[in-house]
Amino acid sequence: MILVHQRYFAKPGLLEQVIQTRVEASRRLIELGVPAGHIWLSARSEAGGSGVLPDLVWECTSPSLEERERMRRLQESDPTFHAIRTRQGTQLVQWVREHYRRLEWR
Repeated sequence: MILVHQRYFAKPGLLEQVIQTRVEASRRLIELGVPAGHIWLSARSEAGGSGVLPDLVWECTSPSLEERERMRRLQESDPTFHAIRTRQGTQLVQWVREHYRRLEWR
């Protein structure tokens, strides 16, 4: 199992735009036939421009790294998704993508 976390740090005053653009991107993923993932907003006051914690986190799981790469290639080859991603980039101070694999310990 692969967990993808994308962390979004909004430019000052653009958090609502970042949220709406991420929702638009997730809707496009559904149209492409891939999982939309989950969008998380900070439940604490430390986010929202602190620069330490992200303002928004998007996460999605895939059964394997190969499947994750297949979905990523599909997204990146789509002109509509590319346009959404480009617009999102103008709204951010920082963006980080992380991939994790689950530790099977039981």
